[in-house]
Amino acid sequence: MDNTTMGRYWSADALHYGNIVRDELASFRREAWMERFGELLPSASCVLDFGCGPGFFSIVLAALGHTVTGVDISTQMVEQARANVSTERLPLKPTFLHSEKDLAAFADASFDVIVSRNVTWTLSDPVGFYKEALRVLAPGGTLIVYDANWNLPAFDEALAQRCAEREAQCLARYGSTFDPAEIDAEPIDIKALPLSRVVRPAWDAETLPTLGFASVLTDETITETLWDEKEKLIYGETPLFEIVAKKA
Repeated sequence: MDNTTMGRYWSADALHYGNIVRDELASFRREAWMERFGELLPSASCVLDFGCGPGFFSIVLAALGHTVTGVDISTQMVEQARANVSTERLPLKPTFLHSEKDLAAFADASFDVIVSRNVTWTLSDPVGFYKEALRVLAPGGTLIVYDANWNLPAFDEALAQRCAEREAQCLARYGSTFDPAEIDAEPIDIKALPLSRVVRPAWDAETLPTLGFASVLTDETITETLWDEKEKLIYGETPLFEIVAKKA
């Protein structure tokens, strides 16, 4: 799926994700993520929020005093981000851009930090993205990636069974699960996405140093403070992980 088609897909789901982000901003997650980023980022950093969606990370990072640029391939996601920022009182307002060029739109050494959440699994060329991230980062810069093995159950029968059991437990305990929106767009072919079948973050930890990153740290326990109990139950087999990769 090319970026134009992928952009249309996410635009069709933008309102749904906009509502999710507004709920996140009104919950404990805002402070939890501010605390996490406060531990990871130098003060007053120039940050790129890659695949910014409706702007959750951009808002959290701007509230911490960072200069933030959010970029997304979906025009409607960018509009949701701008709408969400308009209701916030921030020391510096993020800038939002629509671009289908991934990181090619940015000059060398443009940012101190690049962050992304639930984006890398969608990339048709994740190695190319990591190479470009290294180029766009300033010397000593940091790439911070949050993602999960969202598609791996489709290729692992035992894992899929455990996920189904968790979904049933969630339904019994809470009376609902996290139902995805019905998207009127061409579906994503997960079999065509390179990261659907690999186990992460082990793949990333092995790949990033070969591309030139000086150090790579991963954390598979971050959901303890960043997710609520319902999320931990239903997504416990494919938890969110953190990757922090440093440029020399």
